[in-house]
Amino acid sequence: MLKDWLKNIIYAGWVNEDSADVRKQILISSLFSLISFVFLIVYGCENIIQKNLQLATVVLIAAAISGVNYVFLYRTGKSEITSLVILLLMTTLCLYLISTGGSHNTGPLWIFVLPCLIFYILGLYKGGAYLLAFLLIVLYIFLVPDNSLLLTEYPAAFTARFIGALLSLSILAFIYEYSREDGRRELLNLSSKLDYLSRKDYLTGLSNRRDMFERLRNELSRLERSGRVFSVLIADIDNFKSINDNYGHECGDYCLKEIANTFSTNTQKRDTVARWGGEEFLIFLPETTGDQAKITADRLRLAIEKLVITFEENTIHTTTSIGVAEYVPGQTLNTLINNADRQLYLAKSKGRNRVEIGEPRQHETS
Repeated sequence: MLKDWLKNIIYAGWVNEDSADVRKQILISSLFSLISFVFLIVYGCENIIQKNLQLATVVLIAAAISGVNYVFLYRTGKSEITSLVILLLMTTLCLYLISTGGSHNTGPLWIFVLPCLIFYILGLYKGGAYLLAFLLIVLYIFLVPDNSLLLTEYPAAFTARFIGALLSLSILAFIYEYSREDGRRELLNLSSKLDYLSRKDYLTGLSNRRDMFERLRNELSRLERSGRVFSVLIADIDNFKSINDNYGHECGDYCLKEIANTFSTNTQKRDTVARWGGEEFLIFLPETTGDQAKITADRLRLAIEKLVITFEENTIHTTTSIGVAEYVPGQTLNTLINNADRQLYLAKSKGRNRVEIGEPRQHETS
């Protein structure tokens, strides 16, 4: 119970936010708002006791802004706004403490939290630009003689060591953020490659069964809004087993690649050809009626019939049988594919190397 309560507090009531990036930003905004609120209240009270009323007033105003910022985050979840408020508040407060020296000239020590905070909130490139601008202002305050921004006096040794430490920390923060971004990019690229490979057939380079199912599901969702039609073809290579038996599996694989390329080059860019399994292919034809799909299927059948495949010293001819099905509203994907499959087997039973299309079956279930 206590754990859940604490988790709710540090995530400002947005524990169940789906996006990991947003949750991270909420966590940073929430923690910095809460921690700065507590520290600034304590620091402000300390300055009141020490009768440093000007500094106490500035610090307590900053504490109030931090508190309001947390409440705003809790109620709205707008972490982008609250994180920017934190960044601007901390930047302004740090510059004020450098300028005035804060309590006993220890104010500049608060600045060391800022480089990491800048990169956390703004990322590598925006953060780098922001940090560079901030460092230039700090260097101006410390190093330009008789400037109007420096309202206190620091020993030369302190100034030199402070600037060196700040620059070192800034460089380390930049290097850390750069390496983190580089690692993140590498992971995203790897994830993208794995996702691509998981959607492609390793032999032919066509879409695989998983990718085709996803495309068809997306098309069903789109049809609910647009009402447009689409069709599918299922093509099976006739007597393909005899190619493997007579010429070997290496030849069979080569033939599948050539056949896949023929299907791809004889369909439109908007169409998708997938290797459905073995020597079977499924072709998705968006915005295509059954009659239009049959014309495409006849063109593909004829292209395969005319295809001459040369492997080593062998010349191979083959044919394909194709089943056609048009989607009817209310169907499941399984019903649609079963309808095409049924027509494919009808084409096979009628002698192969032919196209069959039947009446759509609306009321079947998956």
